[in-house]
Amino acid sequence: MESSPQTAAPQSSKRATWLVLAIALLLRLVVVLFVLFRYPPGWLYTRGNEMGFLAKSLLAGLGLSSPFGVPTGPTAFIAPVYPILIAGIFKFFGIDSVASAVVILLAQTAAALVTIWLMMRIVRTLFNERAALIAGLIWACAPPLLFIPTIFWDTSFAICALTALIALVLELRPVPSKFAWAGLGVFCGLIALLNSALVFTLAALLLWLVAQSSRDTRARCLLAVCTFAIVFSPWPIRNERVFHAFIPLRTTVGEELWMGNHAHSTGFLDESLFPTYNAAELAQYRQMGELSYTRNKSALAMNYIRQNPGAFVALSTRRVIRFWTGTGTQNGSPLFAIYATFTTLFGLIGLWQLFRGRRYAIAACFAIPLLLFPLPYYITHAEFRYRLIIDPLLTILAAYAFTTFGSKSSPDQSEPASHG
Repeated sequence: MESSPQTAAPQSSKRATWLVLAIALLLRLVVVLFVLFRYPPGWLYTRGNEMGFLAKSLLAGLGLSSPFGVPTGPTAFIAPVYPILIAGIFKFFGIDSVASAVVILLAQTAAALVTIWLMMRIVRTLFNERAALIAGLIWACAPPLLFIPTIFWDTSFAICALTALIALVLELRPVPSKFAWAGLGVFCGLIALLNSALVFTLAALLLWLVAQSSRDTRARCLLAVCTFAIVFSPWPIRNERVFHAFIPLRTTVGEELWMGNHAHSTGFLDESLFPTYNAAELAQYRQMGELSYTRNKSALAMNYIRQNPGAFVALSTRRVIRFWTGTGTQNGSPLFAIYATFTTLFGLIGLWQLFRGRRYAIAACFAIPLLLFPLPYYITHAEFRYRLIIDPLLTILAAYAFTTFGSKSSPDQSEPASHG
């Protein structure tokens, strides 16, 4: 990261961090208790029931299979890390039990706290203490964020993982060691197996780090490629073995594309089309098999797009707007829209302030995930929870914007030309 005028965080900074984390923990524990006492015992598992079905298949010795609650054979609909984690929790605390729900909620709450700590660390090092406090308090207290741990999906961990990756690549510039490159490759491999939508962002951030490194250390990036391959390759190898086809990420792409682009599309996610909730679709899935089913859906979607290019452009435009304004979840809370519009607006102002201050490398580091990660959702559906993955970055930029209003660029604010 960029050098800070202080070599060690003062006691006041540490106290501020602990205070923000305590507030975040308290508010989230209130939500956890509310969920446990207000809703039926199995409520959490309805927030992404495919994960529970996959975990049960793993515990039954069937591998990743049957994501819709009935025997349907192997699947690559979902990346493997989160279902494996849930299977481990189910094994020790009981399948679909209250104890397992408590562990999942607390684990995802812990991920939220780590995210906030990472955010404050990034902001404090790059910008200033006031911005760190603002960013931390926003993520500790904003109502739409308090319920993230109740999403039975990889959301909490994907948010934390991307924030950690940003912290790592900033920490490692400009001279990462061999060990650091190797560790970074391992971490990127795990992230790709957690949330495959982040793959292109991972690759772009690694290229950004290569550009920031000195020439004699750039060759070491091959270590990251190698360790990434070691960690990630068992997944496509497994998919080749069970599907007899090259599936590097997930089979669900065609299904998602069709769900967002067909004759009755609204641009919102229509869960009634998903095999979990649609008997006709489930019957078709079972008859055709996963690979043929998803390829057929992809063909249907592409045919619709070719025949209705205007409708596709209109739907995609809606999804872009909904992604950035937090209105992509049908019947979602107005708080989603208020919060998302706030962080989008001020986050973009913060990004502009970085460019204005000639901090081009840092601006590019933040811009990469903001540009790349949302792309699949512009053409499928833009649920609010997808946007949450990049929200810590927007919050960091928004906090920076608050501390730079009215200031003017000066030479001591800009980065050395060699890093731009």
